[in-house]
Amino acid sequence: MFAERVRIVAWVDGREDPDRPPREIVAPIIEEDRDTQNLAGDRSDTFSANIRTGGAVLKPDPVTYPDLDIRTGDTVIALDRPGEPQWRVSSIDPPGNGRLIINLGDCA
Repeated sequence: MFAERVRIVAWVDGREDPDRPPREIVAPIIEEDRDTQNLAGDRSDTFSANIRTGGAVLKPDPVTYPDLDIRTGDTVIALDRPGEPQWRVSSIDPPGNGRLIINLGDCA
């Protein structure tokens, strides 16, 4: 899992948030593939506890970015990928154990 350049664009009331300008960070993005998720488990009785319908997960380091202000509805853009794919922040897991997990859904 390698980190990549990501731009976070803040939104409020359907437009860019003037109080939170776009910000670039470096963090891993893990895409969730709809076709390869095993919801039925496998021989080791391992089941997917994270049932998603596509999208991705952004995992920035909270020590590196302690002031990161990202909220549900913000846009995440993968700057180093062809076509600069975009996702919308669907939820943010409560920080714990020194990690931050931001769940991303497909942009509509």
